Amino acid sequence: MPYITCVGIAVLDLIFRVDVHPTVAGKYRATERHEVGGGVAANAAATIASLGGGARFIGCVGDDATGERIVQGLAEVGVDVGSVRRVTGSSSPLSSVLVDGEGERLIVNHVGDDLFRRGAPVEAEEVADSDAVLVDMRWPEGAIAALAAASARGIPAVVDCDHDPTINHGLEILRAATHVVFSLPTLLAFTACDDPGEALHRVGRHTDAWVAATAGPDGVFWLDQGSVRHDPAFPIEAVDTLGAGDVFHGAFVLALAENQPLERALRFGSAAAALKCTRTGGRRGIPNRDEVESLMKESKL
Repeated sequence: MPYITCVGIAVLDLIFRVDVHPTVAGKYRATERHEVGGGVAANAAATIASLGGGARFIGCVGDDATGERIVQGLAEVGVDVGSVRRVTGSSSPLSSVLVDGEGERLIVNHVGDDLFRRGAPVEAEEVADSDAVLVDMRWPEGAIAALAAASARGIPAVVDCDHDPTINHGLEILRAATHVVFSLPTLLAFTACDDPGEALHRVGRHTDAWVAATAGPDGVFWLDQGSVRHDPAFPIEAVDTLGAGDVFHGAFVLALAENQPLERALRFGSAAAALKCTRTGGRRGIPNRDEVESLMKESKL
């Protein structure tokens, strides 16, 4: 069973289902409410555990009730939380999430100003038993240290890049990776380009890593020895896209750790993300291994 360390942010999501996203000030009624763990790297770790891999999460929470709920939620789904940093006197990450009738989400997030600055550094020994490492962009110092440890061990070092990499040591994170998977809007904004293929080529100015971009219902774009490749998304009716990108990354890095061929690893990630989008409740919609394999077998794509 591959073991993967995920480094970054963990959040408590307060999810409200609404018919449409508000556009003016006022009072609005939610048709559903869920309180569940979230966060880029944390959701990836939960996905890995759900799909049968071993997962460790390293991140920072405050010494508050929200932090306890975040850590407990990860432990309950089988993630090793022994390396979580509890930062005294800081606020844990908390998000208010609105999901509309089309499944699109609007997120307002709060993180304690000093939370990640005060988190203890990631030590190489904490990833010594890992078969791969995945990081997000929220805790730059943690990400850089984890990627360096992965490089020293010669294991996949994957970056989920959904934030502007020109800030907070983002370019250093890209340079330290073996694989970088952008969200398409982040990629296009970063490269000042509106063509996915050209944008992927431009990223080569900043990193030698293999690069790809997830485009939601438009599938995945990636470079294969300089050629742009595209894999269409699984045809599904989305009801909740919250966490879909995180699920993709968790499934993708697990597939890499299992030595699956790269193209199949992308399909594996896409299948997991597609299934998540068919279910409400953010992290509660993460599929299991049998469900993902079944979708891949049934698909004619």
